[in-house]
Amino acid sequence: MMTLQRLVTLTLTFTLSITSVAFAAPSKKKSPKATAPAEEVSLREKALTESQNLGKQQKQASEVQMESGVLTLKDPRPEVIGRSWNYFVGVSAQQFQPEGRVTNDLNNTFDLGQQGQTLMPGIEFGVISQDFYANSILLNFGAQLKGSFSSQSVAVTYPSGQVIDDARLNTTLFSVGPTFAARWERYDWLTFIFTPEFGSLRYTQTSSSSYGQFSKSAAYRALTAGFDFKVADKVSVFTTYSQRDLDDSQLALQKDNFELGTKVTW
Repeated sequence: MMTLQRLVTLTLTFTLSITSVAFAAPSKKKSPKATAPAEEVSLREKALTESQNLGKQQKQASEVQMESGVLTLKDPRPEVIGRSWNYFVGVSAQQFQPEGRVTNDLNNTFDLGQQGQTLMPGIEFGVISQDFYANSILLNFGAQLKGSFSSQSVAVTYPSGQVIDDARLNTTLFSVGPTFAARWERYDWLTFIFTPEFGSLRYTQTSSSSYGQFSKSAAYRALTAGFDFKVADKVSVFTTYSQRDLDDSQLALQKDNFELGTKVTW
């Protein structure tokens, strides 16, 4: 009897153990596909694509601006090079009248005023500053070098009455000085220019005979004012009036004259 009860007890215990294990084991479920890595790859590819497109659009450092709140550097070289000064070169012409009396080493005296007028071409170089704003007025300042030259055939008469017709009178003007310019912003094609000049005058006469030869020079001062008319982006034409003063006992210089020319500024 005890054996049968023991057998039944063992059987029930084993059955309950199997059932508990069966219910306790977790059921295997299929794991969902991982989407996070795919999303991370997609975002990285988008970022790389945008950076490549931005690099193609902005090839130079000078083109970089504020993008999406990110501060980027800008190349300063285009603003530094040529920032303070512009340069100009011009050619001009004026009617020139020699004046004064010259005595050479042989005590022969020549009246230069007896010679006729001649055309005197000139050339000038200079620098000019960028614009300075004073309300609606644009101001500039700079400096210029200027040279002019003329040559004319003259006749030299000996005291005996003999005439030498191979003589030539050459006149050279060279000056340097500051230059100032002003224009109204509304009419920036018209500029008023003013230039004090400090220069040198030289009269040189050549001849086959030493009787008709001489070379004399003197310093002069001048005040030049005029207008510059802009006709293209870098090209202008100008007209000026000069008042000159020469301190010399023999030589003389035409005190006032007009000049016309054209100028290129870059």
